[in-house]
Amino acid sequence: MKKIKILYGLEAAGGGALKHLVYLATRLSEKYFDITVILSNKRGENIDCEITKLINANIQVIIMPIKRQIHLSDVKVLCKLVSVMGKGKYDIVHAHSSKAGGLFRIAALLTNISNIYYTPHCFYFQSKAGLTKKFFIFLEKILGFATTGIIVSESEQKALIKHKIINPNKVLNINNAIDFDEYQHSTEIFEIKRKYGLTKESIVVGAIGRLTYQKDWETFIYAAFEVIKKIPETEFLIVGEGELYGEIKKLIFKLNLENKIFLTGYVQNVYEIYGIIDIYINTSLWEGLPYVFLEAMRYKKPIVATDTGNGSILVDKETGFITPVKDYKSIANQIIFLIENKALAKEMGQRGNTLLIEKYSFEKFIQEHERIYQKSTVGN
Repeated sequence: MKKIKILYGLEAAGGGALKHLVYLATRLSEKYFDITVILSNKRGENIDCEITKLINANIQVIIMPIKRQIHLSDVKVLCKLVSVMGKGKYDIVHAHSSKAGGLFRIAALLTNISNIYYTPHCFYFQSKAGLTKKFFIFLEKILGFATTGIIVSESEQKALIKHKIINPNKVLNINNAIDFDEYQHSTEIFEIKRKYGLTKESIVVGAIGRLTYQKDWETFIYAAFEVIKKIPETEFLIVGEGELYGEIKKLIFKLNLENKIFLTGYVQNVYEIYGIIDIYINTSLWEGLPYVFLEAMRYKKPIVATDTGNGSILVDKETGFITPVKDYKSIANQIIFLIENKALAKEMGQRGNTLLIEKYSFEKFIQEHERIYQKSTVGN
């Protein structure tokens, strides 16, 4: 049987998008699929480790630097992509993230590849307003004509429908999922707390994500400030790297919270963080379906998060609390409520874990992609 040749592309080589792509590429059946992955090395804290996983799974990896913003160098990148696609004779091109979604779909169209898929991991227009937002919505609509299918989470599906980006028949809903076997459990809780500068008996509230505008760390810090005024023994962790490190550090010092909010940088053994936090919070301005929610649910942590359209996974007052975007006082109040109601917090964490098992199956995540790929190439 002839293998289906797939070319994956990703510009945002870090965070959930990279995790998602590596899951897919390494878990698809090697019997039926021949896979090549193009990654940009312009950003991404764990790219070397993930590249090793891909290579160990007999996947060809091509590093192609791609800038995040629209740039003149994109013309050169596009020419390289056309060359790679022309030589590779791929059956399917599947682009991940907005920038790669644009470049790879255009290149696939220019090389007459008939099966073109796109997973946005948050649409770029979701971070914009006014004429800029309208421009990027227009671009998505134009590219939609050349797209076989857009694979989205439920929250992204709502954005697609709202802005009429693409024919509804081309919208494919496959929710993210995690492989439980990859997530260990910590037993040395006090040692890990000491490792990250926390006190032994502290209540720990944590968040994991890139230090970018999207994650709205300012709201996180002001929420922490309010919680600490009421419950001084609470400590906060910010886990991740990014361009806003200096600004975040400056605000922490401005509020005299340097002994209460700790910046860990990138943490490879993320299970250590989930092992010591009591409450997970997310203050993002927009999201797709973040892997951190799935991870927190895996470790039975209650979640307090801003309203980014993920009500299907974060069920308000059941698995955690949903608050308005940028409302740090509301976030703080819900954190305080969970700290003061430990039994309820534990119950919410358990409910989240049950929901994760029932609805976000890793096997289904892989099988649904395999089904789409095989169906699209029937008769080729």
